[in-house]
Amino acid sequence: MTGIPPLVPGASKGAWRRWANDTWARIDLAGLSPQVVSHLAAWEPARSAETILFYLPMPGEVDLSGFSDGVVTARLLVTRTPLDGPLTVHPLSVPLERHRYGFMQPVADAPHADPESIDVALIPGRVFDRRGGRLGRGAAYYDRLLPGLKPGALLVGVCPSVLIVDRLPTDEHDVRMTHLATELGVEAVDIGAR
Repeated sequence: MTGIPPLVPGASKGAWRRWANDTWARIDLAGLSPQVVSHLAAWEPARSAETILFYLPMPGEVDLSGFSDGVVTARLLVTRTPLDGPLTVHPLSVPLERHRYGFMQPVADAPHADPESIDVALIPGRVFDRRGGRLGRGAAYYDRLLPGLKPGALLVGVCPSVLIVDRLPTDEHDVRMTHLATELGVEAVDIGAR
């Protein structure tokens, strides 16, 4: 796929999100998503993890549902986006409901899971950079959740390869990924470039 050329360094987060939205609109997610799942399922840290934070996709995100079909033996957890407050974490096995933005999530009274039990977190984003920087949709939900995970948990940004760029603008509260997962594979970020 030929995408829209990335923005120049110094562009605002808003400009990067607009660029990402235009780029996402050109991606065949139905064809790309199973490739990402295949790479994650073969990735040793996911195969040996006891607990993985998973996500249920919003429209226009990489769909990892094949990952929850028994390809790993880890306990899978998912987030709930409450009307107010931070994301909460729940077992994937709980009843689900549709959020007003179209994605599935645990029901309001679902039992909680401990974020400190998470070994690997699979995190959606609109665009990532090679240093592990991430731009989401702008609400900072994951930036508030991720510092509460187990020390040393692997943070895996999930997106199409065309949405990985050299450098994004960052804020002090932004949490960097340790790895990036695309249709090309799972790779560690360039820690030296941070």
